Amino acid sequence: MFGLYSYCQNNIEISLQQDVRLFTVGDNKGNAPLTVNLLSKIEIPFYNLKKNYLSTYLSVEYASLIDKNYNRYAVGTGYVIKSVYKKLGAGIYADYGKIYRQKDSFYSFSFSGELNYKINNHLKLICTWQLTQRKDLKVLYHHREEDYIISGFIGIKYRL
Repeated sequence: MFGLYSYCQNNIEISLQQDVRLFTVGDNKGNAPLTVNLLSKIEIPFYNLKKNYLSTYLSVEYASLIDKNYNRYAVGTGYVIKSVYKKLGAGIYADYGKIYRQKDSFYSFSFSGELNYKINNHLKLICTWQLTQRKDLKVLYHHREEDYIISGFIGIKYRL
């Protein structure tokens, strides 16, 4: 038990990422460039293989939108390949969480893929594509589009 605790403590990764589109060009819903949309994860590997591992994580996403700020809290799992090619790694993730838009809340699923570039033993640059179920858009804003949104994030991941 102590060995597992020690292993997890040395391999916890914390990430912080920003939505690229909202930061650079905004969207067609009134959010201007430089809109904050941060995604953060605390990821813990729980089953290590030779060149890959399974992990679990908690995530928080916050967006400072013009109409009702967006918060999403989730718990998920992932399959991570440490090295696809030299310092380049990849991962696929799935999670289940809850979206909060002021007084309203909605359950949602999310699926994502990540590419990471290992700078050193503790720091990685990461790029994430995320597909999120967004029931809030249909209910609050009567969107006729699909209730899934694709987002692209870039940021850093730090291993403790």
